[in-house]
Amino acid sequence: VTFPRAFHGGFSYGPNVGEAVNFATHDWIHHGADANERYRSFARPAVFSHDRLTFTMANHLKEQKAYNTCRLLVAELQRVIDEEMRLRNKLLEAGVRDLSGEICLPANRLDQLDEESADYDDKRLCHACKHVCFFSCVACECSQSKVSCLRHSHYMCRCPPERKYMMIWSQEDEMSKTLEAAKTFCEKLNIDLTKNAHGLSAPQVHELLEIAPGVNEDLRRQKSKTLDLSSPSPPKYPLMAANSSSVRTNALIRPKGDATTITTQAAATDPGANEAKRQKLDEMATPKLSDVDTSDGDSSGIGETTMPIPAATAPATTTSTAPEAPKTVGGEEVSQAESSIQPMKTPPFAAPVSGEPAQ
Repeated sequence: VTFPRAFHGGFSYGPNVGEAVNFATHDWIHHGADANERYRSFARPAVFSHDRLTFTMANHLKEQKAYNTCRLLVAELQRVIDEEMRLRNKLLEAGVRDLSGEICLPANRLDQLDEESADYDDKRLCHACKHVCFFSCVACECSQSKVSCLRHSHYMCRCPPERKYMMIWSQEDEMSKTLEAAKTFCEKLNIDLTKNAHGLSAPQVHELLEIAPGVNEDLRRQKSKTLDLSSPSPPKYPLMAANSSSVRTNALIRPKGDATTITTQAAATDPGANEAKRQKLDEMATPKLSDVDTSDGDSSGIGETTMPIPAATAPATTTSTAPEAPKTVGGEEVSQAESSIQPMKTPPFAAPVSGEPAQ
């Protein structure tokens, strides 16, 4: 099921033969109208003419069983006919000629949607929005192939309106007759709905059922059947347990009644191998006595045991020596910390101070 304004796709692993059947429910009318307008906004040809679909449905009113869907059909017919007649009168007043009496055009076939009608619709697409000009179109003397819908006749060419002419397939009286027939049938459905409701309003009649049709029948058919999920043989690709830090185990999970048993292959083959690997890992993690630094900074040789510090982070060791004599600069004594400060050098790209040569 593809919902309105949704995408669907598929793929194939190789050559095949496929068949698809697309159908729409009667309440799809307003969704089809929205799709038709959206296609016209970016000039995408529709799969079939929306106007042909709605008027074909209007000529098969006996297939309408619900009042709500028939009401949607009447509203769409009213919208399309109002726009068609308004734009026709506007173009005729602007100077576009009506040649429907001089040009013999085939009548629109509304008894069914066939391949021949679809091919004919492809020949009367609007030059601007690719809409099927189902009721009428506008053409110009400057071109023998271009046609335009009534909305976009000014986009077809720059010729004045006097050089353009209108071709009409459905006259106003024919369209009005179809609309009136749909309104009459819709009122009849509304009356029948009120009679059969037994005092209930129309919205209450069309509420969703508590149980969808077919559910009870399906439950009855599946009642005596049981679903067997047991596996008679070990799976081809067994489930693997997560790897531990000390030993890598492969756990095979097999269903056994309601319980689940896990067999560890490593433990089943050699129980002593796990203990030997554990002891080896413990020896690698424990520091040896030779790696421990027991020296201290005192000359007495007695100090605390410390772990070795890496060279990159080890602090500088100090030795106890005789204090150095204070240094004098300009007759003043300075401390050892002050004497270790070096004057900052001028960077090579800095400008020289006035009076000093450039380095």
